[in-house]
Amino acid sequence: MKRCRKCGRRYEDESLNFCLDDGSPLSAGADSDQTLISPVVPARAVPTSPAVTLTQSSVSQSSSRGVLLAAIILLAVIAGGGAVALLYRINNWDSREKTNTPGTRPESPEPSPVKSKQDQPDPLKPSTIPNLSGSWSMVTTIERTSYPQYANLALGYQVTISQSGTEFTGEGRKMFENGRQMDPAEQTPIHINGSIDQNRVSATFVEEGLRRNTSGKFEWTLTRDGNQLRGTFNSTAARSSGSSIATRQP
Repeated sequence: MKRCRKCGRRYEDESLNFCLDDGSPLSAGADSDQTLISPVVPARAVPTSPAVTLTQSSVSQSSSRGVLLAAIILLAVIAGGGAVALLYRINNWDSREKTNTPGTRPESPEPSPVKSKQDQPDPLKPSTIPNLSGSWSMVTTIERTSYPQYANLALGYQVTISQSGTEFTGEGRKMFENGRQMDPAEQTPIHINGSIDQNRVSATFVEEGLRRNTSGKFEWTLTRDGNQLRGTFNSTAARSSGSSIATRQP
């Protein structure tokens, strides 16, 4: 048996020459030394588990990274908002400078193209309005009257019309009665004022009678050839009304 001279530890392995604890040389020991008490080897401290330490470190690092990332995002949002506000102020300032600069005028939108008058039909254009100017022979036939003796009486007139735009006037005389030419003393003047709307012609008249003046109204339709007016009349003379036809004279 061998024993360490320094720590006193004994070894039964005769092949060992040095102490496994402190590396001191071993010496052969007597059996009488068995009563010696071997020194107590202090317990070694158990190291902290690397896994636990690594986990706690990872959690700490993750928390720090999350806080850092949130701070970076917040700073980016604040910086972006500040940049937008700055650009808005710069644009407003430029607009005010342009408005207040002498000699400059605000740009106005280009006007939409307006069609020329040649492209737009003009209802009052002389070329599109029938011309009634000239001499007309007019016949009115009494169909309804409060004086029976006037029923079916046909009265003939010679009228000269002067037109300006859509308005016209007419001056004439009553010349015939049931086809019979009246004496000059029996011929009475008639005055006409009217207007034309396409082929619709409306007019009022005043006739100077031998005893009193009478008045009334004509409603005509102009034929396609523009040479005849067909329609009706009504008059205050014996409350008469009926048909009316006027023919253009060459």
